[in-house]
Amino acid sequence: MNSRPDSFSPRPTLLYILAFSLVWWGIFATTRHYLDGADMVENYAWGMEWQWGTNKHPPLFGWITAAWFRLFPVGDGAYYLLNQVNLAIALGLLALAMKRILGWEKVLIAVVLTTLGTHFGPDSGFKYNANTALLPFVAGFVWSLLHALERGRARWFILAGVFAAAALLTKYYALVLFAAIGLAILVTLRPPLVPLLKGTAVTGATALLLVSPHIVWSIHHGWPSLHYMHEAHEAGGFKAHVVALVGALGFSGVALLAWGGSLVRLPAGPADQAPRAPRLGLGILGLSVALTVLAALVQGISPVSSWLIPALLFLGWALVDLTPTRFDSEALARRVYGFGLVYLVVAVVAAAFWERQDQAYPAQPAYALPQRIAEDVTRLYRDAYARPIEYAAGTFPLPYILSFYSPDHPHGLYGVDLAESPWIDAGALRSGNKVAVCGTLRFAEADDLACPAEARALFGVPDQTRQLVYRVYDPKTRQLGQQRYAVLMWKPRGSH
Repeated sequence: MNSRPDSFSPRPTLLYILAFSLVWWGIFATTRHYLDGADMVENYAWGMEWQWGTNKHPPLFGWITAAWFRLFPVGDGAYYLLNQVNLAIALGLLALAMKRILGWEKVLIAVVLTTLGTHFGPDSGFKYNANTALLPFVAGFVWSLLHALERGRARWFILAGVFAAAALLTKYYALVLFAAIGLAILVTLRPPLVPLLKGTAVTGATALLLVSPHIVWSIHHGWPSLHYMHEAHEAGGFKAHVVALVGALGFSGVALLAWGGSLVRLPAGPADQAPRAPRLGLGILGLSVALTVLAALVQGISPVSSWLIPALLFLGWALVDLTPTRFDSEALARRVYGFGLVYLVVAVVAAAFWERQDQAYPAQPAYALPQRIAEDVTRLYRDAYARPIEYAAGTFPLPYILSFYSPDHPHGLYGVDLAESPWIDAGALRSGNKVAVCGTLRFAEADDLACPAEARALFGVPDQTRQLVYRVYDPKTRQLGQQRYAVLMWKPRGSH
């Protein structure tokens, strides 16, 4: 652990985390006029049910989403804020973990370089989903585990178990990260074996106790998350693994350039007789990537680069570990800090140009229609029956879009598949007020002709069928067109 006197202040690190989070929240809130096509709205649709699982993932990040919108109005801006708060907590816990080994100047370098990974900014920095929701729990696990190993007190191992349970209740991929973190600590820090085994038992027992309700739910429902993993990521051979790794390298490109560029003509530091800090960050990153690839091979599935977002949380730490000791670390911290601030300014300017271009479109893109669709469907149903919508089905992810954007916040089915919607009570669904919305959010794509027939098979003959037509624009082809949606409505029970 770090015992060297630290003359560098933690304030720049904290201020940078705050600036990073606020700037990107402002960019997304003002220039991005739609949520992700499926992930974010389905988080909300799952979370509002408060059950121990879904047809795809463990439940925790859905619960967090639902709890967040008990405090904030349901809308895009508040959703983007949730992700930035999530990232700020993750970076703060990561900084505390690194401080157990590194000085504050190196912590600052690592934090800034980590945030330059494009998955935290322009690529998917707006998106709160299973991958990004893992980040604070993984960082908290490392922080509490390092505390536990240093102080040997059971409460820190228990806290590590709480973070581990939260991570597992977010995504099973956390198991790969736990293995990487544990092996890296074992190899680089070489803690005493007996206390480590005892602490591991405490951590594991705590995590198992907290995760057990989800395990029971999953057994009862046939482990839907595991089935989804295999169905959604069928084996694609060696090429698929290469594509995933190249993608992760692309995520890291700006950070690698900033690190390499900052080392150019960097002055040598003062002679330091202290031994080099253990390369824990490098070990965690390397093992996380290697074990991810290995786990995909064992499971017979194809990895995707976005899986590595939690692993790349340790990118900056790994780059600090790779920095030669002869360089002046405080001078490097100032350079990297300056680069990070310039990057944020460039992002703001680029976002302003992007927004200006978006405002010049002659019509909304098809992918930006979700809120209008949900509000128009709600208006149609209320005008027809003077009742709120209770259940929504239709082309995926339109039911979830209604769950989020409709002021009625109906229960959303997974498409028109009741069997894949374990949160829906079939009896309540039969008697409830319901709609089905059929169509696509992709420009010039053929109508979903199967959806109306499937909705009729599920609910019976609709009382009314309406059509919504929107004038849309495709930025890629620069063409105008029309987007059509069929709205099937069933009369509420007891209405005339």
